[in-house]
Amino acid sequence: MKNDRNPLPLFWPLVFGSLLVAVASRRNRIPSPRQDSDVKPDHNSHPMAMVPSNSTTTDALRPYEISPTPWWKGLPEAGLLVVALGLCIVTVWQSRAAAHTVQKATDATQSTAEKIIHQLELSQRPWVSISADILSSLTFNSNGAAQVTVQLAIRNVGSTPAKGLSVEPKMFIASFGEQDPVMVRSRVCEENRMRGTGTYGTLFPTVELTKSLTFHVDAKEILKESNRTGSFSPAFVVCASYRSTFDDSSRYTTGIIYYLRRIDPAHPGTYFRMTNGTDIPRELLALDYDPIGETVAN
Repeated sequence: MKNDRNPLPLFWPLVFGSLLVAVASRRNRIPSPRQDSDVKPDHNSHPMAMVPSNSTTTDALRPYEISPTPWWKGLPEAGLLVVALGLCIVTVWQSRAAAHTVQKATDATQSTAEKIIHQLELSQRPWVSISADILSSLTFNSNGAAQVTVQLAIRNVGSTPAKGLSVEPKMFIASFGEQDPVMVRSRVCEENRMRGTGTYGTLFPTVELTKSLTFHVDAKEILKESNRTGSFSPAFVVCASYRSTFDDSSRYTTGIIYYLRRIDPAHPGTYFRMTNGTDIPRELLALDYDPIGETVAN
């Protein structure tokens, strides 16, 4: 941006100062009254000589009197002073307006630069995605606890490596008002983000990390939900936390929510909740993905 200099802020104060100097100089040129002490004695005259007293001599010895200046003669000076003050006010106003314009331009430039940096980060940062698949049947042990094995596939679909990868899974019984899946996911992701560097190291672009996990569901939770609703619905959340190569201080998170459902063989595509104590074979299990509860790289 070209920065042209405006001569007004320097020119008009000089004009105002010159006018004040001119007014002061004119007032100083007005002659002062003659005093009696300014009349020097004539040393050549005889000391005893009588000086004739007449009106001419008396008038010569009188002090010089200044005639009063008419009021209208000061109007030009007053007008010039008013004009100078007005020009100074206009100059100050123009300077403030110019400073405001420069500030707005600076703010706009800074905002544009921040947007460009943000867009560059979005296009070049890592993006971690998570998917899951069921590997085993849902079974119950002698204590009434349920378990199932799930395989996680974690991929970096971004342009740069994901550093310090940490993966945190958790399975629970979804219960409205007590174990809300969205609240659980938010808590797990925040705990994982605050944990810092994970144990999975760096995940490079196009690389897939697979991990098998066996989830256990507490028998007390199953019994509590079954007594309340007659069935239960296992859910699990997985949260991945990682850093970018551009900003080592920031951590991103990707969270998913899955519900474990039972498929009705007579009605394909229809899902049901689980029954306490009933084993479900692998082919009748399905993962119901929750797109609303997902958190993508925040």
